[in-house]
Amino acid sequence: MGILWRTLPRWGVMIMNKGLSNVISVIILIFIILLVLVPMLYYLEYSSQYNAVTQSVVNNYVYLKNLQISQVTTGHPSLYYNGSSIFLIYSNGTFVPPSNLTIVSILYLNSNGIWVNVTSIKYPLVVSQGQLINLPSYTSGKPIIIVTSLGNIFFLQPGSSIGPFATASKGGVEILAQIYTKNGPLSVSANITSNIYGSLKNYTTPVAFPNQTGTFTVKAPQYVYYQNSKGQIVTGVFYNWIKLGSGTLNSTTTQGVKVTLQGQPLVLIANYSVITTTVNLKICTNDPNVPITVNIDGSNYTITRSYTVQVPAGYVNITLYTLQFNDTTQQQQGIIKHYIYSNSTYNGNVYTARSFILFIPPSSSQTPVVYIKYYNNYNYYEIYIYGYKLPGSVNLILNDTVYNYNKYYWIIGGNYSFSPTGIVNIPYSYGAQTVTFQYSNGTYFEYIFPNIPSYVIINQPMNIEVYYDIIIYWTSLS
Repeated sequence: MGILWRTLPRWGVMIMNKGLSNVISVIILIFIILLVLVPMLYYLEYSSQYNAVTQSVVNNYVYLKNLQISQVTTGHPSLYYNGSSIFLIYSNGTFVPPSNLTIVSILYLNSNGIWVNVTSIKYPLVVSQGQLINLPSYTSGKPIIIVTSLGNIFFLQPGSSIGPFATASKGGVEILAQIYTKNGPLSVSANITSNIYGSLKNYTTPVAFPNQTGTFTVKAPQYVYYQNSKGQIVTGVFYNWIKLGSGTLNSTTTQGVKVTLQGQPLVLIANYSVITTTVNLKICTNDPNVPITVNIDGSNYTITRSYTVQVPAGYVNITLYTLQFNDTTQQQQGIIKHYIYSNSTYNGNVYTARSFILFIPPSSSQTPVVYIKYYNNYNYYEIYIYGYKLPGSVNLILNDTVYNYNKYYWIIGGNYSFSPTGIVNIPYSYGAQTVTFQYSNGTYFEYIFPNIPSYVIINQPMNIEVYYDIIIYWTSLS
């Protein structure tokens, strides 16, 4: 019994130790599971939310992208490309508020078959109202691609459009003008006349009207012109009307046509062909002595008295580079004449601006003449300022300008205040004792102190002579 009594407690301790160990193991396992499971659950929840947000963003982008395509194809804005310019017209008023079209790139297909970005345009270009995008001349006649900020790509061939260029509520009729050249069309502004609103009025293309039905007349001018950045001008003479859309014209080859609308969008393009005839143009100036520089259609010419240059008939761009000059042909006689631009005359018209555009008919039988006139606004005269018996550092002051004695000066003609300076050297004061004005025409004036003049008139070469002497004595009172 003693042995048994001593043994039982040991087994009890062993059983209790083993049970406690199992509890601790379970607790550690639960802790490990929680340590791994909680972050995993958080990750799964975050991933689910991220995927939902990402899908929402993607869906929103796809919606906006498709909405933009819908807007453009229904005229908000419509795109028309005539080969040299892109017309963007908001011709559908159903989108409220109006949507913007952000262009991030415009590419053209070059001669090597490579799409090249038009870098002269400042991107991004945000379009919020109808406007005209003029493309550089090297893109003329080439296919283009317009890329938007939403990733949409709009491909246009010359003369094609995306979306109706006019729809029911706005812009039922669109009238444009172009000069068709060997390098493709050039978009130009032309003054047309139409009675689409009842009475005849003048409009400048491109112009849009809401009309969908009815009959009206429209007349295009006989001549239009295109001017590039270098000042060169291409003149076009009317050739025909190009019709895009639904409508009828009683003629396509006359400047004035009757148009009947058929309830559908219509685009009318006044098409012009290039005038290739050349004519002689004579340029004359009223000063035969001094050469002036004149730019005619982008080329500089030096003209003395008169000069005849051959130019394309039609519109001619003239820009004067010489706006003032000195005529020194009489410099030996003591005169330099200064001229300033006055005006130019041509065919009875007077142009006061330094740059102007005139029209020379292709059928002109006589050589047209442009007279460029300059005005002699003032002269420089050679003046010799001579001083006798100078007592020291003295000068002559004319209108606050100091001149030294015994020198020649070129002075602009006019009336000048006259003041010879003096010097004090007690007991004496020296000043102008005698003043003489001797003009080149022989006129002679002499003044003696105290009647020294306060002004002098300079209107020809002359000598100004000042004789100095004592004019004041001081004596001691003591």
